Amino acid sequence: MNIKILSKYDEIDFPFDWVNLDYLPDSKGQKIEIYLLEREQFFNGLILMFYILFGNTKNNIKIYNNSWWDFCLDTWNHNEDSYSYELEGKTQESKDYLTMLIKSDIEKGYSGICMCENWEKFLSIILACILTHQAPYSPVFYDKDNNFFFYFHHTGSIGLYYKSENDNIHKILNIAKEEYELVSNKRFNRH
Repeated sequence: MNIKILSKYDEIDFPFDWVNLDYLPDSKGQKIEIYLLEREQFFNGLILMFYILFGNTKNNIKIYNNSWWDFCLDTWNHNEDSYSYELEGKTQESKDYLTMLIKSDIEKGYSGICMCENWEKFLSIILACILTHQAPYSPVFYDKDNNFFFYFHHTGSIGLYYKSENDNIHKILNIAKEEYELVSNKRFNRH
């Protein structure tokens, strides 16, 4: 039996009008960078950070990518300005990622929102791509009910944006203060 890691969500548009997806720092909200304390264990540390910060709300979290199939750099042939999604000639990280899309029935060219059916496998696949620089950016993870989104960064951090503090954000920030290093850049905190 083929178990999907992802499934397409009914909506395809990112839900927050306060977010500038073209340049996240121009978003109107609060931004906090949450860094791992142990800088050597990025892979396992970021997975654990996800579960510690968002484990209670992970069923509400959706994932947005404006181009799911173009996530990994080696799908693009810069000499010919063309894309190839064949597995041959790709890094193992890209092969795993493309295989996940195939098995999840995410059609080529899909831009929009997915739900995660298996967080452990999904995080392992995308973090391998991000941390080895096979992917230049993270998909955007969001919780519509709690009005926040976040992304993973190759430096061992999660960037968290939120419109305004609510009970859930308060809990996430309190846990983050206890377990991790927080950096707030006031330049990004726009109302």
